Amino acid sequence: MRILHLLDHAAVRPTDYARRTLALLDGLRAQGVQTVHLTAPSALAPSVPDGWHFYATAPLPHAARLPRAWREAADYAALALRLRQVARLTRPDLIHVHAPLAQALAAWPAARLGRLPLLVEAERRGAATHVLGGLERAALRRADALATASIEQRAALRVALRNEGVGGRRIAVLPAAADLPGLVRHCPGPAGLEGAPLLACAGSLDATGGIDLLLDALATLRRTRPALRLVVAGGGARLDALCERVAAGSLRGHVVFTGTLPGRRAADLLPRADIAVFPALPGAPGPSRHLLNAMAQGCAVLASDIDCHRELLVHGHSGMLFRAGSRASLVEALGGLLDEPVRLGALGAAAAGFIAARRSWPVTAARYRRLYAEVLADAGR
Repeated sequence: MRILHLLDHAAVRPTDYARRTLALLDGLRAQGVQTVHLTAPSALAPSVPDGWHFYATAPLPHAARLPRAWREAADYAALALRLRQVARLTRPDLIHVHAPLAQALAAWPAARLGRLPLLVEAERRGAATHVLGGLERAALRRADALATASIEQRAALRVALRNEGVGGRRIAVLPAAADLPGLVRHCPGPAGLEGAPLLACAGSLDATGGIDLLLDALATLRRTRPALRLVVAGGGARLDALCERVAAGSLRGHVVFTGTLPGRRAADLLPRADIAVFPALPGAPGPSRHLLNAMAQGCAVLASDIDCHRELLVHGHSGMLFRAGSRASLVEALGGLLDEPVRLGALGAAAAGFIAARRSWPVTAARYRRLYAEVLADAGR
């Protein structure tokens, strides 16, 4: 089968989006799927990796001078025209629209003219239907099938489709894969901190990320473990306020905020800690890719017991879970692991084994290949 992948322009620049996209495409090719790649308009210079070919979309002339809303419409028009050209040239069996979801609007004319099924990748940032804008809802109506990251998001998308008066769409759950190979890495801790327990946390610093809960728990634990330290890889609007809170309290000198880091740099940080902590609160979108990367590298993981974390971790085997939102539960779980450091290696090894068997890119590519076959069968192709 030949699949035309419609991608954001970030796919041809050194970004996390590009790394994940190439990992998926490479896995599909290894399983015999022919892939064609088209990127959205961009004024930035592309940086295509060796051995890959991407069809580019040139912005319409003078589009940069238009108001923002008109410029977006011009970009979609240019993408729709270019997609029609590439589809005629390459004759795909199916069009796979990657994030952003609204790109399905540009793909729909070519799909209808060529009688091609349209598989649309739902946004992975969250599941609540209220985050869908007008363009995204319009894109949902035009999809023949949808791919989503979790059971919760699939349920939310069904509600969104019903609200739009559209039903009968195939919605497949394709969990996210770890960005890194499922190999255990052994990284020394930061110089000068030998013998000082180190915690690491990576991800969002917003209210649902649970960073406030972790700081409260750390303050409690330091009463009996004064050497305990925490490094936080994350940024955003709350970063300055959190730094001020730490500087003014008892945690001064024991918490380091790195700011926003690319996915690979954050992943390099996690194995240097004794325990990787993911304290997300109920309602948080997830799971975090940082959690998947921590598991892939054999980190000992402690996470809140929200649904997406329970799908990944077997309590006491591949990680430890604590009651989401409970400082007492987090303090108890962290204290137990710090008191029994011999358990950390076994937890990390089991986590790495799970990722290799269930959440690697070859496994994810196989799931996509099966989905392509099902969508093509539904369409009678």
